[in-house]
Amino acid sequence: MPLTIVEGTTANLDFVLTADGAAVNLTGSTVTLVLSDKDGTAIPTTGDVSVVTAAEGKVRYAPDAADLASSTSPYRARFKVTDVSSQIAYYPSGRADPWTITPE
Repeated sequence: MPLTIVEGTTANLDFVLTADGAAVNLTGSTVTLVLSDKDGTAIPTTGDVSVVTAAEGKVRYAPDAADLASSTSPYRARFKVTDVSSQIAYYPSGRADPWTITPE
């Protein structure tokens, strides 16, 4: 889902991961955000994602002040989920979501 965010945002951003319209059960899973800027440069988000409500697929991204810059927008974002069996899935599973970063 496309998202527009103001540059420098550090407030928590919540998302619900879904597959076929239903929330993904994240119990026991590790979730990371795969985020890259317009040039394909990876934005480090290690430690910035947490599972809020596993059974409802709710995750939270807590961006660092320098993560989201309008000069390197648009971004591409998807969540990588590793389950208890070390199986990996991506949400969205198709094309990464576009994130537009606007100036403050």
